[in-house]
Amino acid sequence: MMLTKSVVVSRPAVRPVSTRRAVVVRASGVDLNKKVQEAVKEAEDACAKGTSADCAVAWDTVEELSAAVSHKKDAVKADSTLSDPLEAFCKDAPDADECRVYED
Repeated sequence: MMLTKSVVVSRPAVRPVSTRRAVVVRASGVDLNKKVQEAVKEAEDACAKGTSADCAVAWDTVEELSAAVSHKKDAVKADSTLSDPLEAFCKDAPDADECRVYED
């Protein structure tokens, strides 16, 4: 009787596919404030009609959008070229007459 070797091929474990999706929102200025207001309305509707999990997810979205508005305001304050058009112009054209600095 002859013995044969059997070959065992291992298969990688298959992970279940998640049904959750991430939503990436990129907007600026007035559009972002408008999206926050819309998200608040959607969150209120979700809390009135849906489950507590739906409500929590909706308010997390509001929180993320509000944080984006806050970070944008901080960035504008930190970078004077975003708030002052003359600063932005002088950054690109430092030799222009409008950008000369006279010291006493």
